[in-house]
Amino acid sequence: MLTRAASLLGRRALPGQLAWAARSRCAAPPLGTGARLLSSALTEPAPAEAAPAEKAGAPRSALASGKYLWGITDDQIATLGENVRRAVSLENASSPERMKVDLHRALVHWQLRPGDTGSSAVQIATLTVRIDYLSRHLSQHNKDVHSKRAITMLVGQRNRMLQYLLRVDREMYRKISLALKLGPWKQLAKLTAANDAAADGA
Repeated sequence: MLTRAASLLGRRALPGQLAWAARSRCAAPPLGTGARLLSSALTEPAPAEAAPAEKAGAPRSALASGKYLWGITDDQIATLGENVRRAVSLENASSPERMKVDLHRALVHWQLRPGDTGSSAVQIATLTVRIDYLSRHLSQHNKDVHSKRAITMLVGQRNRMLQYLLRVDREMYRKISLALKLGPWKQLAKLTAANDAAADGA
């Protein structure tokens, strides 16, 4: 029975899929049809004089902009149907997918050079994104003690990174505190405004 189900599926199947096919006595639809359709529709023949490919370690800046998953542009979406546009839209994406995009945007915005994923500013920005998503999750699921512990640990890690950045690079500390509204950002904003006013008056 299971071999018949595997032949019906026409591919290597997982045990759960074999059991499903054996119970229903019909072929299951092939997995990943939408993803294969999308990738085949988005792949275009490369021009004769193509630009050199990016290094493997360099971040893909296409993910940092736009309103679609996987860095898909509006030009590519225009050739596809409305259903595909809705499927890859960030508005309909799951929370983990949106968090991945936000993490990549934070990384691209705060990196000091291409490929920088470990500088203090990048780590603080990515920790802030993760803390924001966890706090949103905890506002709906306030009894989730594992997430409470995780957010406590992330906040402590971010505070240690901020203290390190204050010791090492005060200008970057001021910049990231004002942009992300962390630490004493209100006092820093007042001091910055007072310094700007004094510089304009002088």
